[in-house]
Amino acid sequence: MSEASDFLNATAADRGADSEVWENAHETDELVCREGLVERRVSTAATATALTVWKDGSEGYAVHIPGGADASLVDTALAVGRTLGSAAPAPARRTGQAAGPRTLADPQLDETVARRLAGLTTGAADVDVELRARADRSRVLLHRAGCEPLRHTTGTFQLQARITAKGRRVGFIAHQMFGRSVDAVLEDAEATELAQLTALARVLAREPVPRLSYDDVLLDGRVMAKLFMLAVPAFQLDSVLEGRSPLAGRTGERIGSAGLSLVDDPMAAGSPLPTPWDDEGTACGPTTLLEDGELRGFLSSRRTAAEAGTVSTGSGRRGPSGEMPTVQPGFLALRPAAALGDAPLDGRTLLKVVQANGAHTSNVITGDFSIGANAVLITPDGVQHNAGNITLAGNVFELLARIDGHDGRLRLNRGHTSFVASPGVWASGLTIGR
Repeated sequence: MSEASDFLNATAADRGADSEVWENAHETDELVCREGLVERRVSTAATATALTVWKDGSEGYAVHIPGGADASLVDTALAVGRTLGSAAPAPARRTGQAAGPRTLADPQLDETVARRLAGLTTGAADVDVELRARADRSRVLLHRAGCEPLRHTTGTFQLQARITAKGRRVGFIAHQMFGRSVDAVLEDAEATELAQLTALARVLAREPVPRLSYDDVLLDGRVMAKLFMLAVPAFQLDSVLEGRSPLAGRTGERIGSAGLSLVDDPMAAGSPLPTPWDDEGTACGPTTLLEDGELRGFLSSRRTAAEAGTVSTGSGRRGPSGEMPTVQPGFLALRPAAALGDAPLDGRTLLKVVQANGAHTSNVITGDFSIGANAVLITPDGVQHNAGNITLAGNVFELLARIDGHDGRLRLNRGHTSFVASPGVWASGLTIGR
């Protein structure tokens, strides 16, 4: 990879330009297992090279797929810069020695893993288990002219379980698990997740209760992580600068419940896709956005930070084909303060929303949402009943201020290289119908 970046940087220098090269060699393995067999297996590989050049006060950009050394990439980037005109000055070069290549995660789907996954899809006759596994691996290089290249290898393992129970009705539940380690995810699936999902699917296969009556509401982390994705853009500095964030100008204001924190940290122990620096070379570390419910700041990239007169939080991330960096979280974890568990409080009936089936309407600027969902009713004696298909509506920003506690089980939702994590939350102020 370094030969291509050396060539492109040297070619840019010959044309009087400063430059930066980003390269990614990406591999993906996928397999689908059902009824004790591997039904499908696919492996793909792709490379991409992105070049940024600075010359005469302009910034130009070009992407080459499948990557490699091509002098025309430099000429294209320079032409783009001339067309776009003046821009912010080139960022300062990194100082100090770059760390050596780092292997942070390298998940593999070998034959042992395939057999293990296939074995997990066998079970009772009334339940169909389908497991979809995916291992992503990336070798990333970032080489700014005049600086030592930055390199790392990282990856993530994703396991989607699709459980269908057949009773009087059909009960279906889907769940995605993520991690750096294939073994760790599979051990969790074997020990707890698959048995609990199977039991839940059987509840959803029963006839729904005739009347929806409850005292408290618990949104499973699977549902809360998806809902919170609506709020993520509001915590990004580009949204603030472009007038699209309802949180603009509210730093220091309480916008969440007491004790609620929100921290983005791609290098956290629980991050399924560790990255030591973002796609612009800024070191990644914890960025606190909410502390005790108060807004502390926003995620930023190199460009947005310069425009706002601050420093990047290491949140400049490229798209899958090397597109220009945009502000995105790495591992954004929502953590309420009080632990209330996932069982009904004394003498009360709990409505647990276990699965979001799709957004009927949602607005990433206002935070308003209306979604279809599945839920179960848990009576004071602990018995679970199918609550049927419901509609869940509200506003995600109001929801942050009405979180009373959590169930202690963190669930994740994934974008391209971004993960949002949330436990199940006990909340009020939602509109629920059937």
